[in-house]
Amino acid sequence: MGRDWAIRCTDGHAIVSAPLKRTLVLFDVDGTLLDSADGISDIMAEAFHAAGKTPPPAAAVRGLIGLSLPEMIDAVTAPLPCGVREKILNGYRLRYFDMVEHLVELPVYRGAASTLGRLSDMGFVLGVATGKARRSTSYLLSEMNWWPYFHTIQCAEGNASKPATSMVRHALKETGRRPEETIMVGDSRYDMQMAKAAGVTAVGVAWGYTSGLELMREGATAVAQSFDHLVDILIGLDAEIGPGFCATDPARGASHASGGTTGLPDRTRVRVLQDEDLADR
Repeated sequence: MGRDWAIRCTDGHAIVSAPLKRTLVLFDVDGTLLDSADGISDIMAEAFHAAGKTPPPAAAVRGLIGLSLPEMIDAVTAPLPCGVREKILNGYRLRYFDMVEHLVELPVYRGAASTLGRLSDMGFVLGVATGKARRSTSYLLSEMNWWPYFHTIQCAEGNASKPATSMVRHALKETGRRPEETIMVGDSRYDMQMAKAAGVTAVGVAWGYTSGLELMREGATAVAQSFDHLVDILIGLDAEIGPGFCATDPARGASHASGGTTGLPDRTRVRVLQDEDLADR
């Protein structure tokens, strides 16, 4: 649809054309919007047990969150016979879908929903880039009523696992953005590596499953300590990426314009955490 207009993602019942005038911000899901590590580790253990294999330590699984499922299984264990590997893959998927779709409340990080709403209201172009399956991603978006926020949804299906760049490339194509107009937000080293390889700006989050120090070493421009901090970082980066933009953050009632003295953080005022800031985290 080009740079200025695109089809906003929906749950399949409506199609909405929306203007694309600001930076594209791609969000990882697990560890960034959703605190899902315990559930992933537990289901992985069950799938390994069902296939007659010793499950990997929970810490090892946690450190691989961000990869797509087949790559995670390959990384967490020695090479498996094809039949055993498929049994683990299928067992995990069935158990995970069943668990997620029967949760009373999804483990969404506090502040995630309001932050997406704020960014959308300010005119940011939002997308998802996750190694999760489309079924579980769609369920999350439906249950949280997040479909209207997003212009592009990139899942495991149709994309190589992070840190390959296909999720970013497909998101750019769908939204008409250029790499220099795009920010990847995530909690894993795979998110940072993917962003770097694709030529987009990487922003880490400190509440996920990877230390801020490692995120910085993998190429993060900044590491957000809270969702409010993340919004400040994105506003500052957007001002550099698109000079002349003017945004109003409804949550603060403040007008932000690039340049001038309006209170918009620039690169020197956005708190970019260096190694010494993160050494004890």
